[in-house]
Amino acid sequence: QVKGRARPTPGSWGAKWTACEYDMRLKQRLLAIYQNLYTSYGPQGWWPTTAPGKTTPVYRPGATSRRLNQRERWEIMVGALLTQNTTWHNAELCLEALSASGSLDLRELHDLPLEQLSGLIRPARYFNQKAQRLHDLAGYVLDAYGGSIAALTGRPPAELRPELLALKGIGQETADAILLYAAQYPFFVIDAFTRRICHRLGLAAVSASYGELQNLFAKALPADANLFNEYHALFVRHAVEHCRPKPQCDSCCLRKSCSYGRRNS
Repeated sequence: QVKGRARPTPGSWGAKWTACEYDMRLKQRLLAIYQNLYTSYGPQGWWPTTAPGKTTPVYRPGATSRRLNQRERWEIMVGALLTQNTTWHNAELCLEALSASGSLDLRELHDLPLEQLSGLIRPARYFNQKAQRLHDLAGYVLDAYGGSIAALTGRPPAELRPELLALKGIGQETADAILLYAAQYPFFVIDAFTRRICHRLGLAAVSASYGELQNLFAKALPADANLFNEYHALFVRHAVEHCRPKPQCDSCCLRKSCSYGRRNS
């Protein structure tokens, strides 16, 4: 077994290799998958943020390395909470409503009555629960950091991650989305799309834990936030367009290296 990584299941990709061979070939394969996705879809421009005076988040392809300001980092944190258990389209509608009402600002959001906040984020599922969580998150930043998002996201990642996980309503996926997209630290986000694609490509068992899947990328790829940003965004794009619950395998750019795709073409 490769230390810190799940053993390949019998008959799966890499099952017959030694640990050293597995590491080398895994890196090569993950980079090849990334290159195929990037060639097919191009840069995705995640995470979209809203420009001053506007109400709609804008994607900025090829600008993943730019320095984010406090307003953008906070909007990403809000978006990461809003997109829980719903689509990004619905989360985007909520962000637009918050921007249009002048309530996306940290302090404005915190001071907004919960009933009014719930109404603004109604397109998101569990909007009453999310309103409370957004209010609590804003209150935490105000109380613990004087409202400074830069102070929060500037914390060392080994300290920031458990701090985020200790907040009610923030699980591993949401915490890692904040770490990667808002704080710009190299944490690979494991969501339902990533899990589905990895399973179909034979990279991991369907029962693989969050940590096992995250280690798959963290140990094989360079610790590069820009790479992890683009890779995860490309997974989301691919899952939406091709690797759906009922996949569109015939036109998939990964079909040749995907046993699931070859069987279902």
